[in-house]
Amino acid sequence: MHHPVRRSLVALLLTLPCAATSAEPPIFDAHLHYRPAVSEHFGISDVARTLASNEVRGAIVMSTEDGPIRRLQAGSETRIVPFLEVSQRLGKKMDWMHVEDLGERIARMLDESEVEWHGLGEFHILADDRFGPGLEQLLDLAVARDLTVMIHGDPAVIDHAYATHPEVRILWAHAGSYAYPPLVQDYLERHPRMNMDLSMRNPRINPDGQIDDDWFELFLTHPDRFMIGVDTFTATRWEEYTRLKDETRAWLTQLPEGVARAIAFENGERLFPAQ
Repeated sequence: MHHPVRRSLVALLLTLPCAATSAEPPIFDAHLHYRPAVSEHFGISDVARTLASNEVRGAIVMSTEDGPIRRLQAGSETRIVPFLEVSQRLGKKMDWMHVEDLGERIARMLDESEVEWHGLGEFHILADDRFGPGLEQLLDLAVARDLTVMIHGDPAVIDHAYATHPEVRILWAHAGSYAYPPLVQDYLERHPRMNMDLSMRNPRINPDGQIDDDWFELFLTHPDRFMIGVDTFTATRWEEYTRLKDETRAWLTQLPEGVARAIAFENGERLFPAQ
């Protein structure tokens, strides 16, 4: 039986004029990694072919180095939005916030790079580490250079970031550490400059092939705040990209067309426009 609110929302949307339905909208993937170690097993041509065959028109690609990004930009028709994945270079991924002079070191990486970086991250951080000096330096730098920060962290980290840097743009990975619709909605309303990617959340959004009512209503309430992502943190994830993308499309097709298009690619292209 359908949730009554969901049923009424669908009925309302179906009365609105809309363009002809497209079978599959293109994709803006907001959560891809392409690290040097992965490139040894899954080359530039493999990535380019995978993205093209899945209609990925644009993508945030995180890398620790310039080289993979430059080669990918040259060898792929997909528009690449580079994020500098510095925590892997500055120490273990869970202790970067305690690295001394972190802001200066990241600034130097940016200045010496041949890539035009649009963001920083992904940064993993637990609630207890939110007062680490490196986080404040990172946020200072992001605001000064107009960069988006991808945070893989607890809700308290997001609150702390906006308490100290209300103008920062955050992309909260995986719809947050505790991806429950009431909590997600609360944080979207608290922090209007924060957006979310939905990578790794297909089982929660679309259990048993039927989109969860609470997620459905959340997407209809905030269609402009979400982006999809596959999260290619290993070569295996790249090899399984099509299957993982298809799992995402399975619930996108259950949304009204305008909402599906917004989440599939329009939000990414709006938030990260071509220069």
